[in-house]
This record gives sequence, structure tokens and C-alpha cells, in this order.
Amino acid sequence: MNTDLEAQKAIDKLNRNGFDLLSDKEKTTVTVWLFEGQVENNGFEHFFAGAAGDVAFHAPAALQRIGAVQMADIAAKANRVFGADGPPRERNARKALVKSFTETTKNELKMLETVFFDCPEDIDELLERYLTTSGVGTVPGESAS
Repeated sequence: MNTDLEAQKAIDKLNRNGFDLLSDKEKTTVTVWLFEGQVENNGFEHFFAGAAGDVAFHAPAALQRIGAVQMADIAAKANRVFGADGPPRERNARKALVKSFTETTKNELKMLETVFFDCPEDIDELLERYLTTSGVGTVPGESAS
């Protein structure tokens, strides 16, 4: 199983068709991949403000689905800085809210980044296991290529 290739296929499909037309497996793959990569490299503020943040609303469920329980909790706490409804799916609305974050909110996200980096869960390994056991690429009636 090539996790990078599966993630890229799902991201390409996301870019062509939008999130709502992805399969559950593709939604999970895209969300986990973008969440981990963006937060790890740029932090929560950049994740939420950019294109990757379009899937932020789904991050807790996707992480839970692959077995990353602690990381799902971190994602849920980060999403709550937007209020009870979490981050807007619409990028410009979400970006405007990120720009208006108070220092308290920014500090909360920085603290969550520390927890993120200290989390012992191996997201890459969990995602690979999920993809291997869930049969991504083997949808009935479709070729696996």
C-alpha cells in the first residue's frame, strides 16, 4: 500500500469534485493527510486559514476513524475555538475569523500545537493500516488503478 499515492489520488478527486462527492474512505484519507501535514508544518492558524482548512470540520471524525483518538481530541479542541459549530466550511468566512482571533485564542492554538507534537500516536502508520484494511481503491465496479 502506498499511502502517499492513495492520499494524492483522493486530493486530486477532492480538487476535481469537492468534498461531498468523495467516498467515506477518501474523505478520511484527505482529511487526515491535510490535517497532519498542515498542522505539523504550519500550525493551526495556517491550517484553518488555508485551503486545507476546508476539511477541518471533518478532522475529529476522520482521526477517530483511523484510531487516532488523542489526535481526534486535539482536532476537536482546535475546532472549538470557532464556537460550538466549529470552523466554517467556506474558506473566506473561516479566514476572516482566523484574522480576528484574539491573543488568547492564538495562545490556545499554540498550546494545542504543543500537545499535537507531543502526541504519541503515529498518524502515518494508523492511516496506512486504515487504508490497507478498508480496501481503498477497490470500490465495486471501479478499477483499483
